[in-house]
Amino acid sequence: MQRSIISILFTRFGSTVINFAIALLIARHAGPAIKGEVTLLVTTSWFFIFFSNILGGQALVYLVPRNKTELLVIPAYVWSFIIAILGFFFLQSTLLVHAKHIPAITVLSLLSSLITVHQTILLARKRIGDSNLLQLVPLLLQLAGILYCFYFKHINDAYAYIYASSLAYSVTLVISFFMIIPHVKFGGFIRNFSFGELRDSFRYGILFQLVEIFQLLNLRYYFFQLGVQQGSQYLGVYSIGISILEAVWNIPRSISTVHYVSTSNSTEIKQEVNRTLMLTKFGLVTSGVALLLLWAVPSSVYTFVFGPGFHDVRHSVRYLFPGIWVYSLPIVISSFYLGTGNYKPLIISNMMGAVSVMVFSILLIPPYVMSGAGLAATISFAITALILFLYFMMDNDIALKQFLVSRNDIGFFIGYMRGWMKGMARRGEGRM
Repeated sequence: MQRSIISILFTRFGSTVINFAIALLIARHAGPAIKGEVTLLVTTSWFFIFFSNILGGQALVYLVPRNKTELLVIPAYVWSFIIAILGFFFLQSTLLVHAKHIPAITVLSLLSSLITVHQTILLARKRIGDSNLLQLVPLLLQLAGILYCFYFKHINDAYAYIYASSLAYSVTLVISFFMIIPHVKFGGFIRNFSFGELRDSFRYGILFQLVEIFQLLNLRYYFFQLGVQQGSQYLGVYSIGISILEAVWNIPRSISTVHYVSTSNSTEIKQEVNRTLMLTKFGLVTSGVALLLLWAVPSSVYTFVFGPGFHDVRHSVRYLFPGIWVYSLPIVISSFYLGTGNYKPLIISNMMGAVSVMVFSILLIPPYVMSGAGLAATISFAITALILFLYFMMDNDIALKQFLVSRNDIGFFIGYMRGWMKGMARRGEGRM
């Protein structure tokens, strides 16, 4: 497990660095307004991708060990196309985004959804290296494409991101299709098709995506509120701060991904409960240390890196620091409930968080702008974490004192860190 976590952590770290480079490039070259426009475009695409993931998302990690893979993949393809078409007509009837960007959002959402299907199949088959590759390749191509558009084609607006992303996702989709061929018997779909399995796929997929949609609202609703009420320039500055702070979640998310796969394939639930408890505490400790390091970075560094327009980045997200830390808890605990197919605690906790962020965004963003957005998010994150934590403790008869750090936990942390260091050393030797 440690080696897999290290592999995913390196991939997430690499993805974060590349995403940071893309954000930096757009911010410095095009300014806060264009950065905010791209952020709104990406956030809108995420909503459609999540609807596509009803049949092609992370629920496949739970379903693949229990079903024939072709009975999951082909319906996911069809569903992704349906959502893309419906999404196109939905955007045409609203004023959420510029009409000129609607075709791009539709195409990018579809390509990303199909890649997600392939990536999740590989993850479920424990082909973690291949799954990681599909996460890095499009980002590298995207970065190269944006550089080309800015400095060679002199495209200085959101279309630089759109053109680069279209090429990156198209190439990655072709690569990913050849990767999954050994794992999917496409010819057996008609022979083995079952409405019962399709119904189960929809059931688990809808429940999983219900969790994801509430989580998306919890994590991103205030983007729309800030952008609509205060303008894309404020959103551009704030999104840089979010990108930096959410990098801390790479640690608990890496732990969560591997624990999800492990729990989905395990029959020893009690063992997974104890492991979840340990990993949750480990995630909170490491995330806390990472946030302390980020807090020490002075505002002048952001000005030097991003430009004068981003002087207020650190100030804008100061109330978000505790929220980022406390949300490390539900990130890890959710992997246990996902792996056991129990979605009720996740739906309720994230739904309450989503309602909270909507209410507090309306109350706090108009008078306090970016500080209000950070405070609204922190409140909703804390509510989500508390509810899910209480569910986990009660469902598994865990006393509160068991969650406190003990000598056994310190030994676990030390052992885990040694495993991480050995794993990183092996990776380093392999590159020499």
